[in-house]
Amino acid sequence: LAAMAAPAVWRARREPGAQFLLAWLVPSWIVFEAVLTKLPHYVLPLYPAIAILTAGAVERRVLSRSWLMRGSAWWFAIPAAASIIAVVGAVMLTRQPAFVAWPFIAASLIFGLFAWWLYDNNRAERSLLNALVAALMLAVTVYGIVLPSLTPLFPSIEIARALRNVACVGPKAAAAGYHEPSLVFLTGTQTLLTDGSGAADFLRQGSCRFALIEQRSERSFVQRAEAIGLRYKVGTRIEGYNFSQGRAIAISIFRSEGTE
Repeated sequence: LAAMAAPAVWRARREPGAQFLLAWLVPSWIVFEAVLTKLPHYVLPLYPAIAILTAGAVERRVLSRSWLMRGSAWWFAIPAAASIIAVVGAVMLTRQPAFVAWPFIAASLIFGLFAWWLYDNNRAERSLLNALVAALMLAVTVYGIVLPSLTPLFPSIEIARALRNVACVGPKAAAAGYHEPSLVFLTGTQTLLTDGSGAADFLRQGSCRFALIEQRSERSFVQRAEAIGLRYKVGTRIEGYNFSQGRAIAISIFRSEGTE
């Protein structure tokens, strides 16, 4: 709908209301595009401006005729494509059939098809309600089922789970090479962010200590451990994907000898 309303919004750009909404929307959107980190909730304050501009075009019945059929077709095409991509991707990465997601995919496709089929100027509201339900079902599929199952995308969660399962009481950790904010959030602010050498020194200071060493920092960790005579063992190895940096990672959890 926003794309279908865009030509009418541009024609009305000199109206005070449209100017206010565009001043709310455009500069902020440019800033969000320029910022490197992009999370879905960042742009939420801009959605009301888009919604008001779009609703105004619907009420005036000035949606672009050239976009009318193509625009409403996306209400079926987007849920269909996104659902299929999400589930196929989850099956390929996890080797699981993701049966739980299938009913929500079916509902998303059905309501998206109704949104496309019902749309015209006289039934825009009814079509929009079907599109909203399709979007809700798609959100449940992607955010509620598929993404949580993609454990390689969330190495911090796997690290925190491994530390919770240790036998000793009050584990302490030092991380080298992997310093994502999510790691500190999940393992606690006492987690030491350091390099490979610093992690070896940390491990030597007592029992129930664990060194979280990203693959690129392993060499400096091993060299420092040999230099100070540290005896250690590998507890587990976690492989995943750091999507904020766009690369695969492997993190080994080392423990001092004698730590369970």
